[in-house]
Amino acid sequence: MNHSLTLLTALLFAPLALLHAAESPPLDPWQPVTAAIEASQSEFPGGLTLEVMTPAGVVFSRDFGGFSNSRRAIIASASKWVTATVLLRIVEHGDLSLDTQTKSLLVDRAGRPWSGNMGEIRLRHLLSFTAGISSDSKASEDKKINLEEAILRIYDDQSPTATPPGSAFFYGGVTQMRIAARMAERATGLSWRELYDKYFRLPLGWSAESTYGGASKPTNPSPAIGLVCTGREYTRFLMMQFRSGMDGSTRFLDAASIAAQHADAFGPSTTITHSAYGFLGKKYHYGLGNWLETENGQAPTRDNPLNRWSSTGKFGWAPWIAADGKYAALIMTQQADTPTAFVPSENLKAKLDALIRQALAGNPQPIRVVP
Repeated sequence: MNHSLTLLTALLFAPLALLHAAESPPLDPWQPVTAAIEASQSEFPGGLTLEVMTPAGVVFSRDFGGFSNSRRAIIASASKWVTATVLLRIVEHGDLSLDTQTKSLLVDRAGRPWSGNMGEIRLRHLLSFTAGISSDSKASEDKKINLEEAILRIYDDQSPTATPPGSAFFYGGVTQMRIAARMAERATGLSWRELYDKYFRLPLGWSAESTYGGASKPTNPSPAIGLVCTGREYTRFLMMQFRSGMDGSTRFLDAASIAAQHADAFGPSTTITHSAYGFLGKKYHYGLGNWLETENGQAPTRDNPLNRWSSTGKFGWAPWIAADGKYAALIMTQQADTPTAFVPSENLKAKLDALIRQALAGNPQPIRVVP
């Protein structure tokens, strides 16, 4: 009798239980990603935002600790990827080529073309920091001078010690990207700020405040580290890179230019004299404005394939694109100015990769279309 009653009760209430289960909200596939960020949040006292993108758009966006994708921040070396893209747009326009040499455009204080190893530098060397320049010229960083004077100071400082272009990778690049920007000014007759506006900021819909040096707009901008922007703006740029040069339905950069950016720019004899990753024991190679990351931190080869392209800044701003084309992502933050301020973003990036891939397996739909 008791057995029959139990069976009858189960049959009567089974439909109600099933209905309740059907009404329960599905598990959040991004919960492991959120949990990993929350576990690392103490390392980001100013907060952070993470956005993850597929070719269809942004599929994950979440703020932690008061940061947001609309906050304008100094992105430091994440500027390099943008600057290289500006220069590649100028190359596509025909005013420069990646093989244009400094001696064809730049002169010393006496009006003579650059000579020696400094004169043999090509644009591609400057964008990959393999120009044979083994330090940054501090005198050229004076914000009170203009870019022309900065380049004269660089030549005075570096010409006695420059090694053959392609011989050495020196990452810092404040000096090398200033040279590249001045070459573009000489080739076009426009200022670097005008070139940035024409070839990048206006086409991608960035604010006038999102520029080199921000609202101060110095006469001697730093193309390598000086860009200020919001996360939503940088996401649009990153999506263009991710989509092989397409900004929505508009061709922004040729696929061949994207391929050149993402290719290893080291030659067979290029040595690493300074790298941001040196103290982490990694010997990543570099493309044109972006790092080539591998699992073991060494040069990319057939047996050691690329994991991602990236351009992490000193203050932790960390964009990357998975080399297998599955996703792109951006950690937005602005850490204090210390030598290791970017390390928390690097550690978090490594933790998130597998978790993001796990969430993407559920084919999440875009929550924001870009652009």
